[in-house]
Amino acid sequence: MTIGDFLIAHGSALILPLAVVEGPVVTVVTGFLASQGYFTWYWMLPLLVGGDVVGDVFYYAVGRTGVASLGRVGRWLCVRDAMPPALRDGLERNAGRMWLIGKWTHAIGGVVLVGSGMLRLPLWRFILVNLLATIPKSAVLFGCGWFAGDHYPFLERHYVLGLAVLCVVGLVAAGVVLRRTERVGVAR
Repeated sequence: MTIGDFLIAHGSALILPLAVVEGPVVTVVTGFLASQGYFTWYWMLPLLVGGDVVGDVFYYAVGRTGVASLGRVGRWLCVRDAMPPALRDGLERNAGRMWLIGKWTHAIGGVVLVGSGMLRLPLWRFILVNLLATIPKSAVLFGCGWFAGDHYPFLERHYVLGLAVLCVVGLVAAGVVLRRTERVGVAR
């Protein structure tokens, strides 16, 4: 049973919880199913956006409350609990940019979301920026499902390539922001 079959069989009640777990994939599949007449787009899109934001808040909460339990993983990734003040200040100043990069490239989103919680950045600002970034992202992904859903075999073959490109774009963009932050911290 595919995710599409599952959604058709169990109805739209599952859209929100599934979007919390895996927003982008569910958004594309729901867009395709809406184009086939199984769902109404103007009801599904707000559910998908809401589910995606709830999932992001969960990642934020993991970072905010789970620093001790993430300690071993953090050491493996060379991330320490103590962060140099200049880097911390720079990340706090550029948090909005980092959230947008993480959200739109999707490949480094989890790191950015958990890191935001670890830095204890303001939750209200996190939710606002995330919501503003999620709306166009969900609309584009929904549109991809709506218009390109019939080309699923092509998309499936090139999924890994697309993910690799998004990962590289995300890492380069994050590197540029961090490098600028580092230069600002050194200049002080």
